[in-house]
Amino acid sequence: MSALRLPADLAAWAELAAALVNTAPRETDPPEKLTGRAELERLLTGAPEPPPAARAADVQAVRDLRPALRAAFEAGNLGGIAAALNPLLAAGATGWRMAPGAGGAWALGPQAPAGLAPWLGARAGRGLAELALAYGPERLHMCRADDCLRAVVDVSRNGTRRYCSRTCANRTNSRRHRTRGG
Repeated sequence: MSALRLPADLAAWAELAAALVNTAPRETDPPEKLTGRAELERLLTGAPEPPPAARAADVQAVRDLRPALRAAFEAGNLGGIAAALNPLLAAGATGWRMAPGAGGAWALGPQAPAGLAPWLGARAGRGLAELALAYGPERLHMCRADDCLRAVVDVSRNGTRRYCSRTCANRTNSRRHRTRGG
């Protein structure tokens, strides 16, 4: 849940972008998590609007979005975020339209392009871009636990979230405490 004054759908898209990045194999968690259509459909349940139908062929195209989204989390400044996200935003934007959102309220957004991956990339990219523009690039980062490497969207009120989960925060604090001899 977002504590920011960012529309709920944009915060949800930013969170979905992080969830997608976190499906990729990492040094600290090597298995692929987006292995098929069922996992893709499960990921899309976090979308604030109904997604296009997922097909088995969409899995690789959606996986291919992860490097650009990850680059936005690693950028650290608006120029880097823009360089990472602009190709996704351009590929998904076939114009804008007004339409009712998931809650029934009308909203302005990009018109649906052909294909699930461009649809997802444009919306996830917009969520990340709007969050970075409104609250600064430091709201998008990688988990500060040295053994994690997960993407983090900080929607806390004070912008101090550093870890992807309490587990990583507790593990890091326990290590720091043991290192100091406490």
